[in-house]
Amino acid sequence: MVIKSYALEKIQGTVKQVRASSNRIPYYTFSLEEYPCSFYNKGNGTLSLLKTPPKPGEQSASLMIQSSDRSLLNSNESIFYFAFHPKDKLIDLYYSIVRPGIFTHFTFLFLYFLILLLNALGAYRYPKQDIFTHLIKGYLLLIFLLMFL
Repeated sequence: MVIKSYALEKIQGTVKQVRASSNRIPYYTFSLEEYPCSFYNKGNGTLSLLKTPPKPGEQSASLMIQSSDRSLLNSNESIFYFAFHPKDKLIDLYYSIVRPGIFTHFTFLFLYFLILLLNALGAYRYPKQDIFTHLIKGYLLLIFLLMFL
C-alpha cells in the first residue's frame, strides 16, 4: 500500500460534470475542465460510503492518479482516480489492493477456520498435549490478521 501510495500523482482542476450511478454504493464518473478525459472510481465496499462525493463546479479539486496514467490525460479515455479528497486516499488504496484477491482472501479464511476447528478437536481429545493450544492461538492470529487487513 505504501509503494502504491508513492506511485500516485496529484492532478488539480475544476469539476465540469459529475455522473453518479444509482447503485447502493455510488460509482462516480466526472470530468475536469482542464482535461478532455473522464475520471472514474468504483464504489467497492462499505467504506466507500464514508468518502465525500465530487460536486459540479467545485473549484480547485485535487485528485490523484497513477503515474502510468499521466499520458492518458490528453486523450478521451477514462482514468481511474484515487482520493478526490485527501482523507479518502487510504480507502481507495485499500480497495485497489484487497478487492482483486477477494476470492483467495475468503478461501484462506475458510481454510484457517477449518484448521482451527480441527485443532480444537485435537485439544479436546488430547488435553495433555500443548501443541494444539499453540496451534489454536496461531490460527486465531492468522484469522484476525486476514479479517482486519
